[in-house]
Amino acid sequence: MKRIVLMLTSMLFCISMWAQTESKQYYLYNIVSFEGDFTKENFKVYYDDGIEVKRMRGDEGKKVRFKTPAAALMYFLSEGWEMYLNGATAKGEMAMGYGESTTSSYWILRKPCSKEEFEKAVAAGIVNKN
Repeated sequence: MKRIVLMLTSMLFCISMWAQTESKQYYLYNIVSFEGDFTKENFKVYYDDGIEVKRMRGDEGKKVRFKTPAAALMYFLSEGWEMYLNGATAKGEMAMGYGESTTSSYWILRKPCSKEEFEKAVAAGIVNKN
Protein backbone atom coordinates (compact mmCIF):
# COMPACT_ATOMS: atom_id res chain seq x y z
CA MET A 1 0.00 0.00 0.00
CA LYS A 2 2.82 2.40 0.87
CA ARG A 3 4.43 1.71 -2.50
CA ILE A 4 1.23 2.59 -4.36
CA VAL A 5 0.83 5.85 -2.42
CA LEU A 6 4.49 6.72 -3.01
CA MET A 7 4.19 5.93 -6.73
CA LEU A 8 1.00 8.02 -7.11
CA THR A 9 2.57 10.93 -5.23
CA SER A 10 5.63 10.79 -7.48
CA MET A 11 3.48 10.73 -10.59
CA LEU A 12 1.39 13.69 -9.43
CA PHE A 13 4.54 15.64 -8.59
CA CYS A 14 5.99 14.98 -12.06
CA ILE A 15 2.74 15.96 -13.79
CA SER A 16 2.45 19.18 -11.81
CA MET A 17 6.06 20.13 -12.61
CA TRP A 18 5.48 19.45 -16.32
CA ALA A 19 2.27 21.55 -16.32
CA GLN A 20 4.06 24.50 -14.72
CA THR A 21 6.90 24.54 -17.25
CA GLU A 22 4.65 24.28 -20.32
CA SER A 23 3.66 27.70 -21.65
CA LYS A 24 1.63 28.87 -24.62
CA GLN A 25 3.63 29.70 -27.76
CA TYR A 26 2.66 32.88 -29.63
CA TYR A 27 3.28 33.56 -33.32
CA LEU A 28 3.27 36.50 -35.70
CA TYR A 29 1.70 35.61 -39.05
CA ASN A 30 2.50 36.85 -42.53
CA ILE A 31 0.47 36.01 -45.65
CA VAL A 32 2.55 36.06 -48.83
CA SER A 33 0.95 36.20 -52.28
CA PHE A 34 2.39 36.43 -55.76
CA GLU A 35 1.85 38.24 -59.01
CA GLY A 36 3.22 36.27 -61.90
CA ASP A 37 3.44 32.71 -63.09
CA PHE A 38 5.11 30.12 -60.82
CA THR A 39 6.51 28.42 -63.89
CA LYS A 40 8.28 31.57 -65.09
CA GLU A 41 11.05 33.61 -63.52
CA ASN A 42 10.95 37.13 -62.09
CA PHE A 43 7.70 37.61 -60.19
CA LYS A 44 6.40 40.13 -57.66
CA VAL A 45 5.73 39.30 -54.02
CA TYR A 46 3.10 40.93 -51.80
CA TYR A 47 2.75 40.33 -48.10
CA ASP A 48 0.15 40.98 -45.44
CA ASP A 49 1.70 41.64 -42.04
CA GLY A 50 -1.62 42.15 -40.25
CA ILE A 51 -1.53 45.91 -40.73
CA GLU A 52 -1.47 46.31 -44.50
CA VAL A 53 -0.90 44.40 -47.73
CA LYS A 54 2.19 45.76 -49.42
CA ARG A 55 4.65 45.02 -52.17
CA MET A 56 7.92 43.48 -51.06
CA ARG A 57 10.68 46.10 -50.83
CA GLY A 58 14.39 45.84 -50.09
CA ASP A 59 16.49 47.76 -47.58
CA GLU A 60 16.77 50.79 -49.88
CA GLY A 61 13.03 50.90 -50.62
CA LYS A 62 13.31 49.36 -54.07
CA LYS A 63 10.68 46.84 -55.17
CA VAL A 64 11.93 43.27 -54.88
CA ARG A 65 11.40 40.57 -57.50
CA PHE A 66 12.43 36.97 -57.00
CA LYS A 67 13.79 34.72 -59.72
CA THR A 68 11.77 31.69 -58.57
CA PRO A 69 9.22 30.76 -55.89
CA ALA A 70 11.93 28.74 -54.12
CA ALA A 71 14.09 31.88 -53.91
CA ALA A 72 11.20 33.75 -52.25
CA LEU A 73 10.58 30.92 -49.81
CA MET A 74 14.27 30.66 -48.89
CA TYR A 75 14.35 34.42 -48.28
CA PHE A 76 11.48 34.26 -45.77
CA LEU A 77 12.91 31.17 -44.07
CA SER A 78 16.26 32.99 -43.71
CA GLU A 79 14.39 35.81 -41.94
CA GLY A 80 13.10 33.38 -39.28
CA TRP A 81 9.65 32.65 -40.74
CA GLU A 82 8.39 29.07 -40.97
CA MET A 83 5.81 27.65 -43.37
CA TYR A 84 2.46 27.24 -41.62
CA LEU A 85 0.08 26.70 -44.53
CA ASN A 86 -0.02 27.08 -48.29
CA GLY A 87 -3.02 27.32 -50.56
CA ALA A 88 -4.65 28.93 -53.54
CA THR A 89 -7.70 30.98 -54.38
CA ALA A 90 -9.48 30.84 -57.72
CA LYS A 91 -11.87 33.19 -59.43
CA GLY A 92 -13.52 33.07 -62.79
CA GLU A 93 -16.28 34.33 -65.00
CA MET A 94 -18.32 32.98 -67.84
CA ALA A 95 -20.33 34.66 -70.54
CA MET A 96 -22.05 33.18 -73.59
CA GLY A 97 -20.41 29.79 -73.16
CA TYR A 98 -16.85 31.09 -72.79
CA GLY A 99 -15.07 31.35 -69.52
CA GLU A 100 -11.86 32.38 -67.88
CA SER A 101 -10.39 31.63 -64.52
CA THR A 102 -7.30 32.67 -62.58
CA THR A 103 -5.64 31.10 -59.58
CA SER A 104 -3.49 32.87 -56.99
CA SER A 105 -1.15 31.02 -54.67
CA TYR A 106 -0.37 32.12 -51.14
CA TRP A 107 1.70 31.05 -48.18
CA ILE A 108 0.88 31.64 -44.54
CA LEU A 109 4.15 31.98 -42.65
CA ARG A 110 4.66 32.34 -38.92
CA LYS A 111 7.42 33.37 -36.57
CA PRO A 112 7.58 32.72 -32.79
CA CYS A 113 7.16 35.84 -30.66
CA SER A 114 6.44 36.90 -27.09
CA LYS A 115 2.94 37.41 -25.74
CA GLU A 116 3.56 41.17 -25.70
CA GLU A 117 4.61 41.24 -29.38
CA PHE A 118 1.55 39.16 -30.28
CA GLU A 119 -0.84 41.45 -28.38
CA LYS A 120 0.74 44.52 -29.99
CA ALA A 121 0.30 42.99 -33.49
CA VAL A 122 -3.34 42.12 -32.75
CA ALA A 123 -4.07 45.67 -31.57
CA ALA A 124 -2.30 47.20 -34.60
CA GLY A 125 -4.45 45.19 -37.01
CA ILE A 126 -7.84 46.20 -35.58
CA VAL A 127 -9.48 49.11 -37.37
CA ASN A 128 -12.49 49.62 -35.11
CA LYS A 129 -13.30 47.59 -32.01
CA ASN A 130 -16.76 48.17 -30.52
